Amino acid sequence: LGLALLMDEFYSHYYYDGETDDHDGKSWPKTVSSASFVEDVNEDPVVIVNGLTKNWRCPGFRVCWIVAPKSICEMLSSAGSFLDGGANAPLQKLALPLMEMEFIRQDTWALQKSFRGKRDFLLAELEKLGIKVNWVPTATFYVWADLSDLPPPLNDCLVFLEECCKHKVICVPGVFFDLNPRQVRHLKESKSINYVRFSYGPRMENLVKGVASMKKMIDYWRQNSTSAGNYAYANL
Repeated sequence: LGLALLMDEFYSHYYYDGETDDHDGKSWPKTVSSASFVEDVNEDPVVIVNGLTKNWRCPGFRVCWIVAPKSICEMLSSAGSFLDGGANAPLQKLALPLMEMEFIRQDTWALQKSFRGKRDFLLAELEKLGIKVNWVPTATFYVWADLSDLPPPLNDCLVFLEECCKHKVICVPGVFFDLNPRQVRHLKESKSINYVRFSYGPRMENLVKGVASMKKMIDYWRQNSTSAGNYAYANL
């Protein structure tokens, strides 16, 4: 087809509901990688990108790598050297123990256990708040949440964000993910106007505080419901 696949695998360890794999007499947590479909790394048009930022929780290292045909690796290495001199050598050396397979096995088990617990907590609490989740996440650490059953104006994702900020809670409005070239469609017509994205990446104690703050916010607007238009006019 003359196409190449560029695969972002920074979240490949954040996988919660798959069966375990057994290798060399050890149980490995389920992870996902397009590498399993590569037959000849120098011939197959697949470029896999991974790094320390998400799976290893070391964003400050600014270290990543690619698995790709040799010609692609050489080209990207040359471009990287020209643009920024390449990755920091001391941090690359510091990261070597993190690449040991036994460390990866144990660390991924711990990561999945921790994030599965935070996911399940957030899903249960959102349901109590009247926020629907139509698709339970089986990977990464985000929840696509439906606000349509909340009292107006909180069923508008932009208003929801504004009110959340007043309670020191952050989420991402659904319209930020809407494909709207040249902004030809008004925000209010977006199919994502009633959705937000929550993250369960923060520590559990912060999730608990965030849920409690959202409950106070939602309880207030259940008693003081108004339209998004009236809300906007009152907040000019």
